[in-house]
Amino acid sequence: MAGPSKRRIVGSDDEEESPRNVSISPTKKRRTIVEDSQGNNDSDLDDFMSDHDKEDDDLDGDLGNGNGDEPEEETEAQRGTVSFRPEYERGSDGYVAGSVVRIKMTNFMTYDHVEFRPGPHLNMILGPNGTGKSSIAAAIAIGLGFAPKVMGRSNELKAYVKQGADNAEIEIELKAKKGKRNTIIWRKFSRVHEKSDWKKNHSTCTRKEVLEHVQQYGIQANNLCSFLPQDKVAEFAKMAPEVVLKETMRAAGDPRLTKWHENLVEKGARSKEIAITLEGHITQRDTWQTRADALAPDVEHVQEREARELEAEILRHVVGVVQHERLKGKVQEARKEKNKAQQRFNNLQSRRQPLRELKEQWEKKAHKADVKLETEEGKFKDGMRDIRSKFNHATSIADKSSQVDTRLDQLKTVFSRRQDERRSLLEKIKRCQDILDEPREEVETDVKTKSKERAELLARRGRKSNDRDAIKDEYEDNQRMFRELDRELEDLTKKQRVLENIEAQKENAARDLDPSIGWLLDWLQQNGHMLESTVHKPPMISVSVPDKNYAWQVEQCTTLAQRKTFICTSQSDFDKLLSFSGTATYPPRMLSNGRRAEGGKVSLSLAFEEVNERTVNPDRPCSSEKLRQLGMDGFAIDYVEAEPAVIAYLCNKARLHSTALTQKSSTQIDGDALTANGLTRWATRDDVTTAVQSSYGRKDFVHRTNLKQPARAFNLAVDRDAVKQTIDEIARKKKTKFEREQPHSALKVRWDEAEQELGDMKRSTEQLEVDIKALQAKAKRWQTAGTDLETTKIKLRKLEAQPSQEEERNKLKAEKLKFAKARLRPLDQWLSSCENVLSHCEDMISANFVKMQSDVNSQAVNNRMNEGTEALQAAKVEVDAASANLAKAQQTSAEKWTAITNGIKDALAEVKDEVRNRIRDLSTLPPLEELQAALQTLRAQLELAVNIPGNVIARYNDHKNKLEKAQELVDREEAELNGLKRDLKKTLDMFDPALATLVQAVSKKFSAAFARVKCTGEVRIRRVEGDFAAWGIEILVSYRDEDTLAILTGSHQSGGERSLATVTYLMSLSEMSRTPFSLVDEINQGMDQRAERAVHNQLVEVTCEADAGQYFLITPKLLTGLTYHPKMKVLIINNGAYLPDSTKKNKKYGDLASCLRTYQDRQAISAN
Repeated sequence: MAGPSKRRIVGSDDEEESPRNVSISPTKKRRTIVEDSQGNNDSDLDDFMSDHDKEDDDLDGDLGNGNGDEPEEETEAQRGTVSFRPEYERGSDGYVAGSVVRIKMTNFMTYDHVEFRPGPHLNMILGPNGTGKSSIAAAIAIGLGFAPKVMGRSNELKAYVKQGADNAEIEIELKAKKGKRNTIIWRKFSRVHEKSDWKKNHSTCTRKEVLEHVQQYGIQANNLCSFLPQDKVAEFAKMAPEVVLKETMRAAGDPRLTKWHENLVEKGARSKEIAITLEGHITQRDTWQTRADALAPDVEHVQEREARELEAEILRHVVGVVQHERLKGKVQEARKEKNKAQQRFNNLQSRRQPLRELKEQWEKKAHKADVKLETEEGKFKDGMRDIRSKFNHATSIADKSSQVDTRLDQLKTVFSRRQDERRSLLEKIKRCQDILDEPREEVETDVKTKSKERAELLARRGRKSNDRDAIKDEYEDNQRMFRELDRELEDLTKKQRVLENIEAQKENAARDLDPSIGWLLDWLQQNGHMLESTVHKPPMISVSVPDKNYAWQVEQCTTLAQRKTFICTSQSDFDKLLSFSGTATYPPRMLSNGRRAEGGKVSLSLAFEEVNERTVNPDRPCSSEKLRQLGMDGFAIDYVEAEPAVIAYLCNKARLHSTALTQKSSTQIDGDALTANGLTRWATRDDVTTAVQSSYGRKDFVHRTNLKQPARAFNLAVDRDAVKQTIDEIARKKKTKFEREQPHSALKVRWDEAEQELGDMKRSTEQLEVDIKALQAKAKRWQTAGTDLETTKIKLRKLEAQPSQEEERNKLKAEKLKFAKARLRPLDQWLSSCENVLSHCEDMISANFVKMQSDVNSQAVNNRMNEGTEALQAAKVEVDAASANLAKAQQTSAEKWTAITNGIKDALAEVKDEVRNRIRDLSTLPPLEELQAALQTLRAQLELAVNIPGNVIARYNDHKNKLEKAQELVDREEAELNGLKRDLKKTLDMFDPALATLVQAVSKKFSAAFARVKCTGEVRIRRVEGDFAAWGIEILVSYRDEDTLAILTGSHQSGGERSLATVTYLMSLSEMSRTPFSLVDEINQGMDQRAERAVHNQLVEVTCEADAGQYFLITPKLLTGLTYHPKMKVLIINNGAYLPDSTKKNKKYGDLASCLRTYQDRQAISAN
């Protein structure tokens, strides 16, 4: 609903969304998987996975484990007949547990707010297209936690929020089991994001908790066999037989069927897989056995070779140990030679000791001389720094004395300036005194007098200004009143012209109906000259029916879309205007009823028509004379006045040239005679009848009658009362304006006089202010002169108190003498520092000579030392050579030992043990040469041995291991395959009879229902040997006597035929359904009236039985002569943007219930 004026007649209260793939026995726990992409505040974006533990009393026990042997009596009991009629838990109010008791929606799809309570049995929901029938189905599914995609519409949750609203709410009340209170599930979601808020019984919860609660009742809104939305109707016929089987088992029949089938599919696929792989594994086992037997002879030869290789390996390590012992002896010899060379070198070193001591003595003296020289150089540098410091001090005193000389030179100039300043001060004192000596007037008295006059004048001026403002406000109010009167007179004049212009009235009505029409009318008025030909206004504007008795008949033979269509006679004009649709936008505007229409995208209804004799005057079904003989007055097009292009459009689209009209009663017209003469639509004084020919059987005509609806577009005429009322209003407005013009003119004169007086007062006030400022300036001049006189006298006294020129000169000379005396002491200190520096120079030169002598002596001793170095170096070379020989022998021995240890590290344990035993006492071993000869002999024997692959043992062992594993795999697969076969047989013995019983029952009802509409149909099981996943249910139908049974598909049958088969199949399942409620939405689309009536009557019969569950049937229309049942509940949707107020009794169509009762009384209909 789109506004506060909208109404609804159904009541409800609840909100949430529901699960997928829920299939639960009413008394047993089952494995459930729920998938949904919607979110809530508790991680609703995750798929909901719920695995219930099996209980000990599960109907099928532990099927498929292959371990349990059930008693024969129990197995036979399970194979027996199963009752498919569920034992519903029904309350005293008639509702079964899990059925919908109440539904409430807020801002959901087409509803602003609605709440209603469906009945416990068949609920027939009626309403015109667009009122929100399918919204109820969506509210049930989404409100109980199911994904939005089960509706076949948008998968986004935010798409279900009403346009213009930010949030939507759904509240659903489910019937509880006996002894418990009903469950209220509430859901709120937003247009902005996919999150949801959930409540169960007014307590916050998660979507997972809601789904767990919903699945306990077996609700399956994601199963097309129990919940078939409008947008999913076509999908049912497209379902593969395998899918039909799965959905049927979930919705009806033995509750164990789905689990049995899943068990068969899973274990059947597994047994097929094992059977395929088992044969290959047996072949592989035999292959490994053959290969192992073939390698046995070679293994014996390899073992002999390995014994020789073992002995050769042991000898190789023993030879290495003996060789290492010999290398250790060479190391001892090299160490002795190195010690002898070191002793000779040490002897030469001891003979040169006195010379080394002398060298050290002179090196110490040279170091002392260096220290002495550095000390004297430091004293010299310190003395130079002291000289510079004292010189700088004497220079600074001399600079101050120079400054005194400069001041002496400037003394004359300073005193000349001081005399000039004294003369200036004396002159200023004289001027101030002259001003003070002038005679003074009574300035203050004059200032007070004039200030008082100004204050009084300002007060009078303020009062006069207030009077002027009051007159001005009154005058401006009158001006606004006159402008408002002029605007009202202009509007009333325009209104009079519009009321007298019928086409203008039609245009205004069209603009209010659709803003896009107003936009194109304005565009054509401004840009129509740019088009190739005339674009005709819509029929609701351009069509006129002069005889108003026929106006409603002509209008009811057209649709609103046809009456809104602009007609183009040029294809290029049509294409140009079509480009505006969906791209251009119209602005907001005020409607004639005072409401504001918001702006939006332009959506145009356009048509292209060729104008020629054939289109403007097409052939009639019969002649006018024949038509009158049949009791009709004429064809509808004959009563229409319009442009040829509009006539052609109405003939082409509305078929007005083949629609007959009369003012007689419908009881006076023979409809069969009219259809026999080619007339399929006619209008009488009371109604409009359309004849539709059936596609089945004898192809009889079915008459559909619509009651008279008042014309809204084609019957407009000049409203004389409204015109007279408008003229009277214009006269009253003009009289009011004339009466108020005389006082208004007098008010303008008073305003001008007040403005004149205020101007005179303003000028007088300004003159007084000028006089006051002049007096204040004069008084301020005297005051300033007195202040300046005192200040100048003080400056003069200070100037005269300063010393004279001679005194200042003597003072500077004394200061200069003081600086001259102060300079003598720094000069004396400077001279003393110079003498000290000269003394330090002598000491520094003496220390330098001592250093030079020490360096010469030290160099002489070094030269003497170098003369005996050659013999010492030769001895050092001998030591280094002996050390190198020792290191080489040690390295060779270490490398040999490393090679031995590395070689034996990876050897076999028996090799290590044998080598350890043989080298325990090396003296018992043969000589090295004999050991090496024995090793060479073994190697030669190995080279002459038979060439057998070295990996033959590894290959043999590998074959033996693989043979054992292959045998284990074969044994395991044979055991598993035998167990699977036993499980498959046991499960199939239960599944197949139960499924056959279900399908036979469904097929029997399906065939009987089809026979009642003169058609043929049956349901059968498609069994595929060895592939349980390919099992399915095939629905076979035939709609004509000459046709054979064909499988129902999404393309082979027509839309109406598919709808008939779909609803019949669902109805056949209803008696065995395990779900607490089922729903079908507009399943009758495309059916002829005969089939639709038969299906409806049978559905009422099935769903209104005492033990039937809840059922929702959504349809936009009803046929006459339908069967009704006291347990049915008819819910009529009264929903729209402009519904009349039912509280106003003078409005004919405001009270829907009253209208229904009136209609039932007239038509003698009795319905619940």
